[in-house]
Amino acid sequence: MQPHIYDAIVIGAGGIGSATAYQLAESGADVLVLEQFQRGHAFGSSHGETRIIRFFYDKPFYTELMKSAYAEWRALESASGRALLSITGSVSLGTSGNRYGIAARNSLDAAGVESEWWDAQQLASRFPQFHVSKGMDILWQKDTGFLHAALCVSTHLQLAAQRGADIREEAPVTRIDWQADVPTVYTETGRFHGRKIVVTAGAWTGGLLAALNLPLTVTRQQVCYFHPTDAAQFQPNRFPVFVEVTADGEFFYGIPAFGKNGIKMARHGRGQPVSPDACNRTPDAEYIERLQNYVQQRLPGIGKAVHAEVCLYTETPDEDFIIDVHPRCPALLIAAGFSGHGFKFCAIVGRILSELALTGETLLDIHPFRIDREYGSSSGIARLQT
Repeated sequence: MQPHIYDAIVIGAGGIGSATAYQLAESGADVLVLEQFQRGHAFGSSHGETRIIRFFYDKPFYTELMKSAYAEWRALESASGRALLSITGSVSLGTSGNRYGIAARNSLDAAGVESEWWDAQQLASRFPQFHVSKGMDILWQKDTGFLHAALCVSTHLQLAAQRGADIREEAPVTRIDWQADVPTVYTETGRFHGRKIVVTAGAWTGGLLAALNLPLTVTRQQVCYFHPTDAAQFQPNRFPVFVEVTADGEFFYGIPAFGKNGIKMARHGRGQPVSPDACNRTPDAEYIERLQNYVQQRLPGIGKAVHAEVCLYTETPDEDFIIDVHPRCPALLIAAGFSGHGFKFCAIVGRILSELALTGETLLDIHPFRIDREYGSSSGIARLQT
């Protein structure tokens, strides 16, 4: 008896994997999804209620790609009948002349996306919650907001299943045989064959593809949530998404109150390298105190942190994604290195991977994400958690 051969097997059902499964199933492909945990688990990088969606970037190709990403998220809202985006606008704060703010404004201008420089008085008039000095650069962008992250993942998976995708939970992959005539994926309970294999395994990608020695680093990150006394002042209709580059090079971001956890705040990056299977999931008191000290200065009405949690970043040295085929196996696609700023791109990356799997090409420019590029170090200008 001949084994069943799927058109595509997707390994990992987080933000990127769920979107890829949906796009493949929507195109009529016979698709299998293998998730090592239960869907919606909190061990990786795609859980939680919110992620920032924004146009402003210091690298212009991300701003251009976001045009397609916004459109793809809106298409998912139409297909599902669910509200998945909340638009709040954003302020990007920084010291006068900071490189991130200037580069972001240049990228927005080049892409034809509207933005405005504000002074401290304009910010105080619109958002009096902030306390800033007069010499700060303040960039306003009206299209920024946040995605309802967990709902986005579950929606992609539900629509994929409705279109025939076979989604299997608690099915950890032990190895991939890409040298077989038909690529084969092995799990603890069986093996599966696919014309194309798409690896979207997040923090576990490096281990799963250890033979490639991919330039991926997994780090432990933390976020805090605040419940202010006057919660109405920090609702999405009265408070924006914001980011700040401080004078000493730290990067902070905040998302308005949403869902059960409240206002989300974090310091981007500076996490410790960890194994995804042996990560300390208890937040650090020192981290919480550092964040509270920042918040008391910038947003004194926000109160103290009431909850904190740990998540994982998986990054390349230049903080740019990998979206490419295996260098020795055209049937194996790899999507990795998204943590810190990748969630907003999930919907469009899912389309890209689906197109690559089914036709071998995509009309979108993914040249910056090739696997064989020269990996420089990050410029030090954060991409910022989404």
